[in-house]
Amino acid sequence: MVVAGDPARALGTIVPRGRQSDAIYFSPDRDIVALGTAGTGKTTMAVLRARFLADPSCSNHGPVLLVTYNNALVRYLRHLVPGANRNIRVETYGKFARGYLNSIGKMPAWNGILQTGHLRCKVAEAVSKVQATYKPTPFFDLDTRFFVDELAWIADMGITDPQQYLDTERVGRKRGLNESRRKAVWKVRTAYLKAREADGIPYDWNDIATAVLNGLKNDTRPRKYRHVVVDEGQDLSPEAIRSLKAAVQPGGTISFFGDYHQQIYGQGLSFRSCGLEITAVELFQDNYRNTAQIARVAIAMSDMPHMTADPEDLVEPKEPSAGGTMPALVKCKNYGAEIAEIQRIALDQGGASVVGILTRTWPDTDAAVRGMRNVRKLRDDGNTPWDPAPGIYYGTYHSAKGLEFDVVLMPFCTEDDMPNKQVVDAYGEDDAATRDGKLLYVAVTRAKAELTVTYSGTITSLLPMGIGLWQLEEVS
Repeated sequence: MVVAGDPARALGTIVPRGRQSDAIYFSPDRDIVALGTAGTGKTTMAVLRARFLADPSCSNHGPVLLVTYNNALVRYLRHLVPGANRNIRVETYGKFARGYLNSIGKMPAWNGILQTGHLRCKVAEAVSKVQATYKPTPFFDLDTRFFVDELAWIADMGITDPQQYLDTERVGRKRGLNESRRKAVWKVRTAYLKAREADGIPYDWNDIATAVLNGLKNDTRPRKYRHVVVDEGQDLSPEAIRSLKAAVQPGGTISFFGDYHQQIYGQGLSFRSCGLEITAVELFQDNYRNTAQIARVAIAMSDMPHMTADPEDLVEPKEPSAGGTMPALVKCKNYGAEIAEIQRIALDQGGASVVGILTRTWPDTDAAVRGMRNVRKLRDDGNTPWDPAPGIYYGTYHSAKGLEFDVVLMPFCTEDDMPNKQVVDAYGEDDAATRDGKLLYVAVTRAKAELTVTYSGTITSLLPMGIGLWQLEEVS
């Protein structure tokens, strides 16, 4: 490893803290996995790792792809990576995949990827078609999301053979699937793929990774990237990670940064399922974002029964030393009073702080900010620059992934809303609790200084109610 001059000066104004340098300046000739809890600076480490590997002073320097899952985080990463650095490209995995397939003539000019809403319709039609060949059974009456989720898992794992599906351990789902049900699911998959092919649509957002991997296996052109750095890697599928590894030049590396407490897009899948030859796994526990009071809530959440994952991949959070105000848990008289309280706090804090109003669904988010002016929506195409100036952002827990705000406001945290009823119908109570519990964890840990959770009715059981965690308030 060679870094000219002072590392902090060479890499700009972001200065590594604690053991972060161990991951940032890890050998540029070897792959690395860095796992850390919320607030440990994984995004900072990913950005600085990318800068290090792209720097001409690095002994194995070259073009770097810095990739993540969602567009809102891409905006933030581009804010952290100077635009003048032409050796670093920042984009979502979906954009990378679509661009690569286009480069080999495998992406139609339009209608190449089946979008989520149409996918559900296609899967529902496939379920009905297969159901007609069976005696009546409640299995086919499960919510369409169940089958969509299972087909996504098959694609995420890169499974293309029915026997392989039967033989592969099904992780990430508590509702069991015996052999007969798996065979039924495979028939649904076959019917879905035939229907999609008939419409001339080659991919959906799940199986596109396999198409990329297959393309790279037969692509003799020089690889574009020397290194790939993955931020929020726990949300990319094993097949996506495999394809990114295949996109690296010979002698290049892949760096994986993630937190399995925050796995909100994947299904309990580990980086160990990706086939990476990892000899170094760095673990980070020191929380540099949250105050001790906010971290205390997050730590209590991580210990709840529904927050399960592979114990090998979980990093035990440590409480930070920085103190602050205790998170507020506010019981409101009704829905309208809850919205009024959220907007009052946001307007009061937004002049001097970056405020995030975060909810489970977009309709809830829209309701929370209705009538407010000069608020910034988190979800967009990823091209609008991130604005770090004080103000009010709003979005879902998903859209806030990887970001941070001085103040986080979380309305509608009731038992009627969390876990989401549609998620319960699709996956059952246990799976729904795990999925939405992780979403709540993500939202809570976005707060740097202040956190307010509101509800009207009964508080969700997915939040911890231990003594000393919350400042309890009531608003009429």
